[in-house]
Amino acid sequence: MTKKEECAENFKRFRCKGWEDFIETLASGDLSVLDTIHANHEQIYAKQDYEGYITQARASYVMMQDVRILKLLLEETTEKLKEHTGKDFDPDAMKREVNAKDGMRLFDKLGKIQAEAYGDGPPLINGKSFEECLEQYQALIGYVEELWDRACDEFLGGNFPLATFFSILAIEEIGKLGRLWHDLMAWDRPLEETKTNLGILGKSHHKKHFLGVVPGSIINARLDRVIGKKMVKAILEDVESGKIEKLRQSCLYIDFKDGRSHLPSEQVDEATARVFVTLSGELWMQILGHFPWDFDRMFEKVKKAELALGLPEQLVKPY
Repeated sequence: MTKKEECAENFKRFRCKGWEDFIETLASGDLSVLDTIHANHEQIYAKQDYEGYITQARASYVMMQDVRILKLLLEETTEKLKEHTGKDFDPDAMKREVNAKDGMRLFDKLGKIQAEAYGDGPPLINGKSFEECLEQYQALIGYVEELWDRACDEFLGGNFPLATFFSILAIEEIGKLGRLWHDLMAWDRPLEETKTNLGILGKSHHKKHFLGVVPGSIINARLDRVIGKKMVKAILEDVESGKIEKLRQSCLYIDFKDGRSHLPSEQVDEATARVFVTLSGELWMQILGHFPWDFDRMFEKVKKAELALGLPEQLVKPY
């Protein structure tokens, strides 16, 4: 048996009785939960083993169903954070940050919209093998990357309305792909006849904006730093109220207000475009960077783009 086969076999143990014994050992505290979750991580990362990572993620998900293990994981994570930052973890500080953005209410609303939207349409992946499913997964994420690349190019070319438009379009598609990771995790589920259209996700720009922005904005220290907490809060408010959809239309259409016609270039300025190009890149990385080696590539690309957009180096470089 090769190392890859051995690794995959270890993480399939949750399908047999041996898994129950393993869970009891882990819950007793005899093993580190973090070390267990990261078992074989270096080998999987070095090989960029997508299927191995999915198998590991599945096992971790099943482990987290046990409340005892969740408690141990919280304790270990808190200790690791203290080692890294030199400070005790302050849950009240995080709660204040979330509340400052009306985060608890938005999280609750997010859950309801996700259930409605993702339950109304078919799985986004339907291959007959892992390789086929991975190819579909990568094509979908690659399309969002193309949209964001176009947004960056339009900004650097001085076309700020189109830069903003392609950024918002990328955010819509990020919202549409919110279920993508779960679909890939369940790649070998029995295939059934599904709906022939995307349902709500094929109709509502407003809901796609909400699904694209909220998950990556309520708790995101990097985004808070790069575009500012006040701006993040304002965007969350605009997403919920529907103003983002009005902005999207302003990027494309001549409007009439204040007694005269206005071109898109008169309605969408450089500062607005910079915010939305930055936002869409950060969301693309944070929400769709599921595999660690993909995330690292995306992070380097986002940093380089943000510097080109004119953001200060001290805001961009640190993660």
